[in-house]
Amino acid sequence: MSAHRVELTPSFDGFFRAEYPGLVAVASALAGSIDDAEDLVQDTMVKALLRWDRVSRLQRPGGWCHHVLVNACRSWFRRRRTRSQWLARQRRVEPSSAAPSTETLVFWSAVRELPERPRIAVALFYAGEHTIAEIAAILKAPEGTIRSDLTRARVFLANQIGIS
Repeated sequence: MSAHRVELTPSFDGFFRAEYPGLVAVASALAGSIDDAEDLVQDTMVKALLRWDRVSRLQRPGGWCHHVLVNACRSWFRRRRTRSQWLARQRRVEPSSAAPSTETLVFWSAVRELPERPRIAVALFYAGEHTIAEIAAILKAPEGTIRSDLTRARVFLANQIGIS
């Protein structure tokens, strides 16, 4: 008599396929570059795979990945800021960049000017399509704080680029 084996946890492959697009959207919104975003998401997914026996049993494994991704983005921003400051000290000329060519690039550029938590909340809300409750869980902040962050971010963005 052959016994059928029942898998109690979802496969990592299926989890990866389901979560990857949303993670890349959030990381792209925060980092401003699809290449950097994909690197950050790959690092996040490697961490999930290495801990899959524990992560797969969580109520929201995707939430865990978003939390890890947000922390990775924070570290990426710190490294980028440190590198930028070092380069600025090495040369006398301020670095310049070309203006974005589309409204979307303008929007996300303005988003990246927001303070850290509102910037991450906007990315999770608009790019990641998360609810306020999910964002609050990912950032470990009260829902009211997230609502306030999003409201203030909208006002800031409206003033910066004229959107409502």
